[in-house]
Amino acid sequence: MKGFQRGFMNYGLIACVFVGTAGVGVLAYRLEGSPWRWPLVALVLGGLGTIAGIFWIRKYVDGLKKTPEQEVK
Repeated sequence: MKGFQRGFMNYGLIACVFVGTAGVGVLAYRLEGSPWRWPLVALVLGGLGTIAGIFWIRKYVDGLKKTPEQEVK
């Protein structure tokens, strides 16, 4: 159970953003000729940027946690 909980806490937000982005992407794909197509594509790009930002923040915070004693090990 701990493995599931750790995975959910680490990747649950990313999965949620990805599912929402995928839904908007499918909607944008199906709206050929609609004036809403390109704003939806912009939302998809924003969602992918959000996922990249989450990974960057996690990498940055993980780097902050290391103290000089931890880096030696």
